[in-house]
Amino acid sequence: MKLLVLGASGGCGKWICKLAAKRGHRVRVLVRPGTQFDPASNIEVVRGNVLEKATLETVLKNQDGVLSALGIKRKSPNNPWSPIVSPPDLTTQVAECLVELMPKMGIPRVVTISAAGVGESITQVNSIIRWMIKHSNMAASYQDLEGMERVFKKSHLEWAAVRPTTLTDGKPTRKVREIDHYGLLNRISRGDVASWMLNTIESSIPVSERTPIISL
Repeated sequence: MKLLVLGASGGCGKWICKLAAKRGHRVRVLVRPGTQFDPASNIEVVRGNVLEKATLETVLKNQDGVLSALGIKRKSPNNPWSPIVSPPDLTTQVAECLVELMPKMGIPRVVTISAAGVGESITQVNSIIRWMIKHSNMAASYQDLEGMERVFKKSHLEWAAVRPTTLTDGKPTRKVREIDHYGLLNRISRGDVASWMLNTIESSIPVSERTPIISL
């Protein structure tokens, strides 16, 4: 498949690129000018702003599917109260562009990263994690991801927005499972998230579960 990867320079994005290339896909990525990104030699890198519609239209040409690991960033990623340094509606804006452009270009499926606790799944989250989400700058990320999911729900695309639990660095374990409660100790590797996303984009079966919570 010819796959466009957005958010390729982040932790999950790098794993998506690595695994997609290993599986034999032709990978194109859109990366911001100035962002350090050292891909494998068989990955096509386009530099540009994902929020510019003309740029997004250019990189979507001749693609079979889209994988997005985008998310708004904090100045210090490991500090939930750190200031937001991305547009607060980044993924929502990108979703709006994808919903407009993809059908015109004959691209049927998009798989993106969301988060356990987004939307109605907040009721499935441990109370401590729920407090953190609501009372820190994590709230902005969750509001944006909820907006993104809402845009896709109104579209006619084949879409999925996976909701991982707490992310860790690491390769795929092949032990991923869907869960209905996000506990304090639930973890999942970025490699596992990337593998799940690729399995979904590759599948010929229509997407049935749009927003699964996944963990180990």
